[in-house]
Amino acid sequence: MLSVAWPRTPVARAYELPAVRDEGVSRPFASMDAALHELILEVRQLEQGVGLLDVLLDLYSTRYSRGGDYFTSDSLAYLMTGLAAPRAGETVRDPACGSGRLLRAAAHWARTRGGEVGLSGADIRPMARYAAAVNLALHGFHADLGKGSADTLRAGRSPDRADVILTNPPVNMRDWGHGELKEDERWSLGVPRPGNANFAWVQHILADLTPQGRAVVLLSSGAAHSSNRSDGLIRRAMLESGLVVGIVALPAWLFPHTSTSTALWLLTHEARPNADQVLFADAGKLPTWKDGTRRGFDQESIEHLLGIFRVWQGDRQHEGGDAPGIVPWCRAASREEIARAGFDLTPARYVQQRSTAKLNSGVGGQNWQRELYERMDRSAAARRQVRDALEGRHDHRTP
Repeated sequence: MLSVAWPRTPVARAYELPAVRDEGVSRPFASMDAALHELILEVRQLEQGVGLLDVLLDLYSTRYSRGGDYFTSDSLAYLMTGLAAPRAGETVRDPACGSGRLLRAAAHWARTRGGEVGLSGADIRPMARYAAAVNLALHGFHADLGKGSADTLRAGRSPDRADVILTNPPVNMRDWGHGELKEDERWSLGVPRPGNANFAWVQHILADLTPQGRAVVLLSSGAAHSSNRSDGLIRRAMLESGLVVGIVALPAWLFPHTSTSTALWLLTHEARPNADQVLFADAGKLPTWKDGTRRGFDQESIEHLLGIFRVWQGDRQHEGGDAPGIVPWCRAASREEIARAGFDLTPARYVQQRSTAKLNSGVGGQNWQRELYERMDRSAAARRQVRDALEGRHDHRTP
């Protein structure tokens, strides 16, 4: 029944989706038609069918995701979209679109503000394309999802640039094609290291943005402070080019099936105020909710965080407690300060420094702790430079 009905549905026709599943589950329709028919009859009686899909996507992600490969949650999709703030008429892309939640959030963000955006996405997993197509269709949106599954990192630069890129690529992906892509034109900031695709994704995204484009990317926390020489040089080049707007550290266990800690990187090509600084936020200090295996941010906390970034970027006037200098979990740091820290972009490093400075300010005339921390930072930077030099010699000698 369903194997016959599915190809006739609008979403199947629009995206050319055959009635076939993979990922270890072969053609379930014949054996499950009767049970699915009964389930469909029950679901049709529900008023919140769209909400049911979100629950099912979360359950699927929790059960079948592998390591750093999972669907983005709704609350995280909203936070990422709010940081990028898509505008009417812009094009939004997700090169690792998964269930399509980031594209859906971007379209909803623009529509609720009186505009529409163009959507495009791709994913290496065939079933993700199914999920994204259905997800977008149920919410009244359409995206260009290509003709099938696609490895966008290996495919190279896209023929058309995007104004906004929102993506949650596979975290710390090992087999990303370093050997075949080593001379790729996208690596303008440095060749990404083998065995970890974090900065390959970052540069792929930057290469696909328009000259005024911006992106929000989910990366493992290690990308911000990895001592690998290639990673460090790329971070330095990004900072010196003014590409990094801000970094938001996310709470632990935000994704129930993995303990990998993550952070959001807000990147841009466009001119902005405070271009000589990076805004750091430790969202691990913010309240979260949990419902079974699902975890998300408190909505009020998200709006507060987004307000701080909008004020700092000059998109909104200061109102009450939405300035970075007020909240204890957020702080802007200059390029010079970050350079002294060895181009470490871990938010906690800079947020904690401000907390320490506040503590010391209450001690009459005693600034010895602040001076000590500054000397420790300089010492750490010197040790890192020595290590980088030694690693460089080692790399030079190794055939």
